[in-house]
Amino acid sequence: MDLDQLVRVVAAALGTDATAERVEAIAQAVMDAALSEQRAKDRVIITAFGYDQPGILAGVTRIVARAGCNILDVSMKILQQYFTLIMVADIGGMKISLTELQYQLHSAES
Repeated sequence: MDLDQLVRVVAAALGTDATAERVEAIAQAVMDAALSEQRAKDRVIITAFGYDQPGILAGVTRIVARAGCNILDVSMKILQQYFTLIMVADIGGMKISLTELQYQLHSAES
């Protein structure tokens, strides 16, 4: 299953009850089942969810790229007025810690 299919399944399952936590939990469970243990060590799932506004995708991908991660797959959808993003990134060549990447992504939420 690719990420586009995953987003459709998540959207159908959650409908108007979608929250960032629920989208992330479902995406994580599916991707954990799909990736082998070895490959999963160098992969992360990045999710974003919120009111749609210009520049969300650009902001997330800029942070991920500057960290030295390779974006492997991206799925983005607008569900009603909400932006949803599920991204798989390879962190094997990351220049910063995972904690720092998380901090940078969370800091960009505003």
